This record gives sequence, C-alpha cells and structure tokens, in this order.
Amino acid sequence: MSAQPHTAPPATPVVSEEDIAAFVVERFLPGVDAAELDAEYDLLATAVIDSLGVLRIAEWLADRYRIVVPDTELTSRNFRSVGAIRTTAERAAAGEGHV
Repeated sequence: MSAQPHTAPPATPVVSEEDIAAFVVERFLPGVDAAELDAEYDLLATAVIDSLGVLRIAEWLADRYRIVVPDTELTSRNFRSVGAIRTTAERAAAGEGHV
C-alpha cells in the first residue's frame, strides 16, 4: 500500500482593508489618500461606486486574490464600504469562492 502525501488545504487569502481602500481610491477616487478613506464610509450612498463599481471590485478580488464572490453576494449591503467588502471577500474565500 503506497502512502499518499499529506496535502494541506489551500490557504485562505488575507484581504486587507488597506488594499481594498487603495484599489477603491485608485479606481474611483483619484487624488484622495487611501489612508483617509474610513473603512465604514458609505461608498454607495455617496455615489463613489454604483452597481458597475460593485462588479469591478468583484472582478478585482477575483484577479488579485482568486476569490470569486457568488452572484447572490453581489449586493449593495456587501459592497457598501471597505469593511463590508473585506467581510464579503473573507466569507467568499472561506466558502466556495476561492479558486
């Protein structure tokens, strides 16, 4: 009987609020310092992002972290702020959202 090598489960990527804020500022708020973007600042109510912005952020999460946010999670509540985006990304990465 041959021994099968032990393989560790894939590591869940760490998505930092600083990284998300940097992307949001670069893409949607040019000229703003990413460090000044509060993690709970409402990106949707202030029209920083819209539904297309939600899709762009989801695409960025997939490209950068290989995290696929399920379509059912692409809601305004889950992308309202940097903090909400981080929580959504972590939830997706812990579930079936990590490729």
